[in-house]
Amino acid sequence: MKPPVLLYHKIDLPTPDIKVRGAFTAPRIFEKQVAYLVKKQIKVVTVGELVEHYNSFGEFPARTLAISFDDGWKDNFTHAFPILKKYGLRATIYLVADCLGRTTDQVVPTGEEPREHISADDVREMAGYGVEFGSHTLSHRWLNEISPDEVDREMIESRSFVENLTQTDCKTIAYPAGFFNDHAKSSAKAAGYLAAFSTIYGDDSASDLFELNRTEILRRDKFMFRYSRKISLIDAV
Repeated sequence: MKPPVLLYHKIDLPTPDIKVRGAFTAPRIFEKQVAYLVKKQIKVVTVGELVEHYNSFGEFPARTLAISFDDGWKDNFTHAFPILKKYGLRATIYLVADCLGRTTDQVVPTGEEPREHISADDVREMAGYGVEFGSHTLSHRWLNEISPDEVDREMIESRSFVENLTQTDCKTIAYPAGFFNDHAKSSAKAAGYLAAFSTIYGDDSASDLFELNRTEILRRDKFMFRYSRKISLIDAV
């Protein structure tokens, strides 16, 4: 089962040190994509709202999708947030708790320069507007490579961190780099999340809410025919 959830990372232009350029969406392109959703009258909700609707009705709502961002980059606040507000839309941002308010290479690909993450004040401002925050774990370690006890800690403490920061429920988690195993799934469920998201490693044909894939929007999707095709494939139109 692949829910109607879009995945972005950085809303910015790549700098010369960047080796993985696919994770960048230029702000002007992001605005064109958002404007497309509005023009097509596609309803944009949070990931938590999508999952709660599925739990209540056994299906995702028609002509509805969610916009999600992984890692909690500063550009999500400086570039994406003003565009979302301009069009009256909300989104879900998955935070790496250890990286909040820091400039670090903890999440960037090997060889790239450290990059700034959003701050606690940024999170509070966005949460006040209606942006939802989920967990991307404490440290962004790959959950299939650490011990079960470490996985449990990543799940439980990151959820508490997000809830204490936002004063709202942390409903979902995104697995770092999309990697997970059976223990990660059971740990996420035990920690109280409603669902857990991968990228390309889940089973699109299964109905397991703890191995859900998302539709990743990449730099090459700057061409609107590619973007609109991706939207149509997740049954949002």
